[in-house]
Amino acid sequence: QAPTKHVCMLALVLSSASLLIGRPPLASPRATVRLCAAEAVVAEPAEEAVAVTAEEVEAPRVRWEHLFAADLASWESIDQPEAKVALEEELERMEAGSAAELLGPAAVREQLIGCWKLLLAPEADAAMREGVTAGASAPHLSLCGHFQTFSKPDPMDVLTGKPATFMETCEVVADSRVGRAFSTTVKGGFHVDADPLGGLRTVEIYTQRDGAEEALPPNRWNCAHVGSEIRVARAPGGGQRVYCRVDAEAMRAELARLAAEAVEVDPKWAEQEAEQAAAEGAGEGGEAN
Repeated sequence: QAPTKHVCMLALVLSSASLLIGRPPLASPRATVRLCAAEAVVAEPAEEAVAVTAEEVEAPRVRWEHLFAADLASWESIDQPEAKVALEEELERMEAGSAAELLGPAAVREQLIGCWKLLLAPEADAAMREGVTAGASAPHLSLCGHFQTFSKPDPMDVLTGKPATFMETCEVVADSRVGRAFSTTVKGGFHVDADPLGGLRTVEIYTQRDGAEEALPPNRWNCAHVGSEIRVARAPGGGQRVYCRVDAEAMRAELARLAAEAVEVDPKWAEQEAEQAAAEGAGEGGEAN
């Protein structure tokens, strides 16, 4: 079986027939979301009838359970404009109804506690382009999974003098040069405070990478919405990062699956390596003469 390239593609399919949603975090979802490897898959009609108005029948709906189950994708990979707009409108309503600023930093910190999976982010966002861990910074590397765990500081760390690490980001990176994926982890802390430009700001500060001491640039984002299942983070450039809440066991299983999957090798990287090796060999030969 030929290895599959570890790049996810989301297909958004509108359906007025599928009126039931498995895990709706919202009162009135707007679009049906389906993950598709090669072609659009239309949702099956609901088996049970539900009472809806004519407007609700015509309105697109969000099948959040499909989005939650999908792997990481970029906003740009959504190739159906109507569905993309519907999802953006739903997230906009979530942001408009967010009470994060009224609740204050302490309450938002409590809401963040737990594990989160990144679902969507803009391609230009640094978190998507190279990862919070910077593990995908080379051209032949691409981010294919991003998970975060927010914890409460351990009081014993203060007493023992152990560096406090209560924030962790784990990412899986696909390497198209060697045809495999690998995981990388950074640890540190986080704080939530008032943003001078308005709203609440979260700053993630990392001091360890894969168990070794290393200071990384902070990851800053605005708390546009933090709910029981969905988190919407506004990156410094304004792009939306959409997360869903996951339990720790499911997160570990997804990380293991992504890291074990085959990655399609891009021949151009092998060609570049061969050319580079030839050039280095020619240079060494010239020095010897």
